[in-house]
Amino acid sequence: MTELTRRRDNESAREEWNIFYDDVCIGSIRLRARVPNHADQWEWKCGFHPGCDRLNSGPAGPFEQAGAAFEAEWRLLLPTPTEADFQAWRDQRDWTKRKQAMWERGEKLLSQQPSSLMCCPCGDL
Repeated sequence: MTELTRRRDNESAREEWNIFYDDVCIGSIRLRARVPNHADQWEWKCGFHPGCDRLNSGPAGPFEQAGAAFEAEWRLLLPTPTEADFQAWRDQRDWTKRKQAMWERGEKLLSQQPSSLMCCPCGDL
């Protein structure tokens, strides 16, 4: 079985760790925002989109408790996705990277370019 790995999300404004199964991000563990000091400070999320119909999450006390809750949920979830489900996530990740690279170069997607087939929203040509 593939080992789970976690990587710090340096883009996040608060402490957040993304959890990976091979190269697919299957969830995260992060500090909760705007919670009182007496409440659970961490939360976990398990599941991935697209490809996974089941997404689950919950609060947890310390980081270790969040990790244990995540792993328990992952053990329940792991038998359900197929390799095609993981590939759907990879395809979406790759498409998003290509789209963002085009936008950084100042290019537009075909759907964003004017066409003679386009009509005004009011119905006029």
